[in-house]
Amino acid sequence: MRKDNAVAKVLVADVAEMDEKIRECLPEHDLTFVRTMVDAVRELRRDGYQVVVIGLHFDESRMFELLQYVRSLPKYDHTPVLCVQGLELALSEAIRKNIDMAVKALGGRAFLDLREHSLLMREHCSFMDRVATETGTPLRPQ
Repeated sequence: MRKDNAVAKVLVADVAEMDEKIRECLPEHDLTFVRTMVDAVRELRRDGYQVVVIGLHFDESRMFELLQYVRSLPKYDHTPVLCVQGLELALSEAIRKNIDMAVKALGGRAFLDLREHSLLMREHCSFMDRVATETGTPLRPQ
């Protein structure tokens, strides 16, 4: 358990191949994984998620669609949404920057590169954990 007890409830919408990497980035948070848009919508209706992570390859590349849906829900107005790329895909730096700009224009916090060989992977993983920790609530009353 974290020293500060800041454990966030995180919805992760991505392909199964990313589960281990997301767990590595957010090891002490309460993670719920979904694979389809239908499952993501059902989980979001339950409420209580403090962070939403969406993978580039989620449900046949529906990352932007889910991001727009999250932002359409008033109860998730201020919930951080982090979009990620973790599978190897030949995207130029310019394309990654354009995706990041699109994510931010739609209300997301960032588009993070979690690919193994990425020079920024550890930094982006730490950023994800900081966002989750900042939004996490104590497990026990203080």
